[in-house]
Amino acid sequence: MQVPHKLFNYNLLSAVPVNQLRGKNNDLTYNNCIIMLDTETSKERENKQVIEKGKLKYETVRNYIVAWSIAIMVDHKIIAGIYGNNPIECIEAIDAIQHAMQGDKTVMYIHNLSYDWVFLRKFLLNKFGEPIRQLQTKPHYPIMFEFLNGLVLRDSLILAQKKLEKWADDLNVEHKKAVGKWQYDKVRTQKEVFTPDEVTYIMNDVYAGVECIDITIALTHSISVYYLPYTATGIVRKQFKKIGQQYRAHNRYISMLLTYQQYKQMLRTYHGGYVHANRFFAGILIDEVIIRCFDFNSSYPFCMLAYKFPMEKFGTLDDKPISFILDNADDYAFMFKLIIADYVEVNRDCVMPYLQLSKCETALNPVLDNGRILAADYIEINLTEIDLEIIASQYNIKRHICTNVNFAKKAYLPRWFTDEIYKLYYNKCVLKGVDDLNYMLEKGKLNSSYGMCVQKVLRDLIEEKFDTGINNITVQDDEELYMKECNKYGMVLPYQWGVWVTAYACRNLFTLGSYAETWLYSDTDSVYGINFDLDKIVAYNENCRRLLELNSYDPIVYNGKEFCLGVAVCDEHDDVFKEFKTLGAKKYVCRKLDDTIKLTVAGVPKKAGAKCLNNDLNNFDVGFIFKGEDTGKLTHTYNYIDAIYEENGIIYGDYIDLTPCDYTLDKCRIDDFVADDLYIEEDVCIESLGEQIY
Repeated sequence: MQVPHKLFNYNLLSAVPVNQLRGKNNDLTYNNCIIMLDTETSKERENKQVIEKGKLKYETVRNYIVAWSIAIMVDHKIIAGIYGNNPIECIEAIDAIQHAMQGDKTVMYIHNLSYDWVFLRKFLLNKFGEPIRQLQTKPHYPIMFEFLNGLVLRDSLILAQKKLEKWADDLNVEHKKAVGKWQYDKVRTQKEVFTPDEVTYIMNDVYAGVECIDITIALTHSISVYYLPYTATGIVRKQFKKIGQQYRAHNRYISMLLTYQQYKQMLRTYHGGYVHANRFFAGILIDEVIIRCFDFNSSYPFCMLAYKFPMEKFGTLDDKPISFILDNADDYAFMFKLIIADYVEVNRDCVMPYLQLSKCETALNPVLDNGRILAADYIEINLTEIDLEIIASQYNIKRHICTNVNFAKKAYLPRWFTDEIYKLYYNKCVLKGVDDLNYMLEKGKLNSSYGMCVQKVLRDLIEEKFDTGINNITVQDDEELYMKECNKYGMVLPYQWGVWVTAYACRNLFTLGSYAETWLYSDTDSVYGINFDLDKIVAYNENCRRLLELNSYDPIVYNGKEFCLGVAVCDEHDDVFKEFKTLGAKKYVCRKLDDTIKLTVAGVPKKAGAKCLNNDLNNFDVGFIFKGEDTGKLTHTYNYIDAIYEENGIIYGDYIDLTPCDYTLDKCRIDDFVADDLYIEEDVCIESLGEQIY
C-alpha cells in the first residue's frame, strides 16, 4: 500500500472525484478525497543543560524533518500511502498531488498543524507563495491556511479535541498508532533507509488520520470533507444553526439584539466558571477525615433547561440600589455596574469569596485571596442579578450604587433550543456502553451547547506575518462590523444567554458548597468538602427535578436507571478520599480509598505528575519540582531563520525545539492579609460621587 514518493504513480490520482462548490455563480470545484499529512523530526544532538542568568535551562538545538508521510482516501478506501525523508520531497509530493487531481481546491489535514507548520512553512512559502487566507484561534495555533493554488491545510487536532492515538482508539479505526516502533531520541539524517517498523509507524499515523476523518464526516452528516466544520464546536454550531433557521430563530435574535455599547458591557459582565481553594486550608494535608467531591450532572445544560433568561431587548433604568435589583430578580434580568464606595469586606464565615479582581474595572487597595477580593476601599464591577445575590450574601457592603442598569423580562429559552439540548442528553444516556462512537459524539455536542452561546460576535483577528513568523493581534472594535455580523442569517444564539448560564451555574455551586461543614475546594461544577449535609443534597436534587418538570422535562429512565440533569452526585469509588491537599486554584491532590492518587495541577500531566510524589502527599508543597523528564511536559522554543539552508546533507528551515520543562509548585497568595486586621471597621468616603451613593 505504501511506497516512497519517487516510486508512486501520481497519474492514478486523476480519477479522484471532483465536486462543485456550493453557492450561486460559483464555478470552482474541490477534490472529494481525504488527505492526511504528517512529519517526524530529529535533533542534530541531545539538548544539554546550561546555566543562563543564574538559572539552569536547556540549550536550543536545531530540529529538522527526517520523515514525512501522506495518505489519501476515496470512498472509504485508502488509495495511496506515500512517504519520504526531507521537506523538499514533501513539497514536491504535495505539488504532484495537486497537479494530478482535477479539482480547484484540495483539503489536506495535519494533526497538530501548529507544530508541523513551523517546519514546513519556509518550503511551502517558497513553492506556493504566501497563503491568501488564514484562521487562527490564538498566536501560533493556526486552524487553516489556504494557498492561491487551491491547497487548504487544516488542523485535525482542533476538530478531534484529542491526540491522534486516542482519537483512533475511540473511533476504533483499522489502523492504530504504532507505539514503540519509532525511536524518538535517535539522532537521524535525511538519507536513512527506514526499517519496516519505522515505515509502519509513519504510515499508520496518516492512515489512522484519514480513517478518523472519514468516520467523523459520517457521524456529523457532513456533505464531504470540504464542508466538514473546522472545529469540534463548529460541528455543534452547524447543527443548532440549521435547526434554528427552521424556526426563524434569527428573527428572535434580532428582536433582542444588544446595542453595541450593551454588547461591550455584556462582555465585561461575563465571569466564567468559579475555581478557588479555601484559604484557611491551603498547604495543609487533611488526612484524618473523609473528604467527598460532589459533581453536578451536566451543570450548564441543566441551567439552560431549568431557568429563565433575558428574552427581550434590554431597556435602561436610572441608578438603583442593590435592594431594587434583588427585589425584581425573579421576573427581570439585570446587567449593571456595581460601585461600592466605602470599605467593603468579606464576611467572617466566607471561605470562597466571589469578587474577582480581574473582572473589576476599578479596585482601590484590594486585599486578595488568590485573585479574589477579601476587602477593598473602592470597587467597580459589572454583574448580573444572579452574581449580585451571591455577593450580597458574602460581603458587608455600605455605600453603593448600581449604575448603567439594563433590564429585560425573563422567560424560558426557545423550545427548539432546549428540546435539542434535552435530546442530546437523552442520546448520551442511552448510548453509553451501547454505541460508543455516537455516545462520544452526542456527549461532545452536549458539552458544546453552552460554548456556542458565549462565542464573541467580534473576535480578535490573529494573523501570521509570513516573512518573520510573528503573529499580530488586531482587536476588532467597530460598531459597523458588529452590526454586520449580527445581521448574518446564521446568528441564532444571543451572547447574553451564555452569560446567564454561567451565573446560574455559579449560584448552584455556592449552594452546594454551603452544604459542606468545611468547603475545601471548588472547580466550576464540583465541590470538595467535609461532612456534607446529605439531607440538603437530597432536597436540592429533588428541586432540580421540580425545576425541569416545570419546563416539561422529565428525568430519563433507561434500563431501570434514572438520569437527571443538574443533580449533585458523588461516586463512592472515584469521589471519596482519605487525604486531600490544595495550594490554590488548579493545584490540588487527593488520595482515594483504594490509595490511588488524583492530581490536578495546571500544566502538569495528571498521571505522570502523580507518580512524581512518590506516594506521599506531604511532598505536594511549595518548592516541589515536577521534573519535565518525568512528567513529559515540554517547552516549545520557536526558531525562525532567514532562509532555507542545507548543511552536512540536512535541509532545514524554521523549527521548534522541544525541551523538558520543570514545574515548581507555589502557593496561592493572600496579599497583605492579616486575619486580625481584616475585619477592622474603616470609614472611607469617596467625595467625588456625592449624593449618588446610597
